[in-house]
Amino acid sequence: MNILYFDDDCIICNRFAKIITALDRKDAIRFSSIKELEGIVPEDIDSVVYYSDDMYIHSDAVIEVAADATGFRPVRLLKAIPVCWRNALYRLIARNRYRLNDRMSCTIDPDVRKKIIS
Repeated sequence: MNILYFDDDCIICNRFAKIITALDRKDAIRFSSIKELEGIVPEDIDSVVYYSDDMYIHSDAVIEVAADATGFRPVRLLKAIPVCWRNALYRLIARNRYRLNDRMSCTIDPDVRKKIIS
């Protein structure tokens, strides 16, 4: 089973989950709160983790879930970009993601909610 663990309190993470749900035509990806992984992954991993054939974090998680959801394997060519650059961009977004929550309400999309496992 493919599981995307995401920060369900974050509007960016919720929108990302909504996009993945729309792209997941095979209905292969399920969702869970990143809080379910407390004590399993390091504390600095607090936004997105993707578990499929392996556990992916940071930018690798985004690339792998996008490839699995779309079925478009060439998405993985993004891994040709040095991981330090990809993860620097990822961390910049992750570090600032709560700034948007001050002005916007954060609710889980009903389509995403149907695919949440506990």
